[in-house]
Amino acid sequence: MFSGMFELRYPSRLIFGNGCFDRLGEVAAEFGRKALLVTGRRAMRESGTLDKALKLLRESNVKTAIFDKVEPEPSTDTVDEGVRIAKEQGCDLVVGIGGGSAMDAAKAIACLVRNEGSASEHQRGIRRIEREGLPFIAVPTTAGTGAEVTKNAVLIDKSRNVKASIRSPLMLAKVALVDPLLTLSAPPRVTAGSGMDALTQAIESYVSLASNPISDALAIRAISYIYDFLPRAFESGDDVEAREKVMLGSFMTGLSFANASLGAVHGLAHPIGAHFGVPHGIACAILLPHVMRFNLDVRREKYAEIAAAMGAEPDPETSIEKVEELMARLDLPRGLSHFGVKEEELEKVAGDAGGSSLNNNPNPTTKEDLIEILRNAL
Repeated sequence: MFSGMFELRYPSRLIFGNGCFDRLGEVAAEFGRKALLVTGRRAMRESGTLDKALKLLRESNVKTAIFDKVEPEPSTDTVDEGVRIAKEQGCDLVVGIGGGSAMDAAKAIACLVRNEGSASEHQRGIRRIEREGLPFIAVPTTAGTGAEVTKNAVLIDKSRNVKASIRSPLMLAKVALVDPLLTLSAPPRVTAGSGMDALTQAIESYVSLASNPISDALAIRAISYIYDFLPRAFESGDDVEAREKVMLGSFMTGLSFANASLGAVHGLAHPIGAHFGVPHGIACAILLPHVMRFNLDVRREKYAEIAAAMGAEPDPETSIEKVEELMARLDLPRGLSHFGVKEEELEKVAGDAGGSSLNNNPNPTTKEDLIEILRNAL
């Protein structure tokens, strides 16, 4: 709930629009002469995006080293390896290209090159980020996480089986190049999962205890864009208008939750991903209606506004129905049991949930509340 004071933190430059990826070389040249290009293992090569990035950088006389080992759930070990390679190669800037995983790994690598300690030590709070890292340029290729504009990196520490963030304003990108045309190659399942992640983030930031008038304005418009255009992007991947509107919604969502935080969906989705490997966007989609029901009585007015943004009558219960209708249209799993999650494992998941997401959920949660939400989501 807005308390009369708020603070906003965003990347220094935000560039949005079809074809803005073509500016990568000129933008990178402003910050350094050799870039560590951080991306996933296959998708960017197969789509041709990686080759185009290399060409654009080469044409602007920016040398490159490629780090293409980022997993779907990036690990602290991978970030440490990326830091080592950036130092060995003498890189003076980092470019992240890909989905949210690549964004998070890249921003962590860029920051830790100039800060002492391993990624795991920073994740656990043993070390603190004390100085600005290498300049980081974010180039997202999926519409969902908003990671190109946030100050945290979500990583898995495999030694502890924990999924948590490294967080600092010093991790913000210098530039975010957000080009909807880069999402045209995303397959339907990725489009659906990342789009539901974005919708979840918009809804959670809108009802968050830390929301403010700016984050609310961004979130409610993002909800409208994503709800209206995600099915079109899912059904027709080459629909440029739909891709543009979903990307814009995701972008606005990132700007919203970067300052308003999230809620219980994300507090639970992280341990579900860590323990069971459920794709993050799918975990969010499955949990969202159940968390909305849990929060309904303390945010009825805002849930009514969400229903209206989805083109329905301004009724709070209808907002949940509209989310469930969207999930059906996207052919998404409706329960965690689809991924082998069993009732006897729910207490462990609830025990591992936490962080700012739970702290800003509008309806305070106990461990028992979280177990009941998870049980309903099976």
